[in-house]
Amino acid sequence: VVHSSWLHSLFLQSFLKEFPVHLIHSGVDIHLFSPRKDFSRIYARYPIEHKKIILGVASIWDPRKGLNDFKALSKQLPQEYLIVLIGISEKDRKDLPQNILAISRTENISELADWYSLAGVFVNPTWQDNFPTTNLEALSCGTPVITYNSGGSPEAIDSNTGFVVNKGQVNDLKDAILRIFGEDRAQIALKCRQRAVSMFNKEKQFGLYLDLFEKSMANMPK
Repeated sequence: VVHSSWLHSLFLQSFLKEFPVHLIHSGVDIHLFSPRKDFSRIYARYPIEHKKIILGVASIWDPRKGLNDFKALSKQLPQEYLIVLIGISEKDRKDLPQNILAISRTENISELADWYSLAGVFVNPTWQDNFPTTNLEALSCGTPVITYNSGGSPEAIDSNTGFVVNKGQVNDLKDAILRIFGEDRAQIALKCRQRAVSMFNKEKQFGLYLDLFEKSMANMPK
């Protein structure tokens, strides 16, 4: 079982191509990751109420995840924009520009969903990835996604829910961000949420695994 069409295509080019392969996209908890409206908890800790938030989330930030691209992007953004990066280590925090807010970790999933919902856009400039779950979490919270054309990352979105940018094209990232902030937030949030619910609900995706297991058992020799 592979999680992206990109990996599926690589599988068919490999020595494993003689074996059965099934594509089942990853899923997320659409109830935990749902649109929020109350951001008082965040505003009480960070004076960012009048900023336009660009969010990035990673368990480990390094050049492969696009940390250097965020640094370059920060130099091109107007003053009212603020990049928020969650998952930043103390070492990396020291080298960040002033218009990047570094957060080492959130208290819980609920707070993470608050950040997804608060952001005007989720940016994932990953250089190498299979099918990032963070894209799905953002969509499920009603937030559009901008990502590089890396692996299966673009598969999470369509033309109504985000943009795909060529790797390393930071200026194109900036243009896509400005374009998204110029669109109707309520309409794009609705489309993002609908896509997550219809395509990436973990209960539905888990059911596909169960169906595959039952079919495989039924086809086994007696």
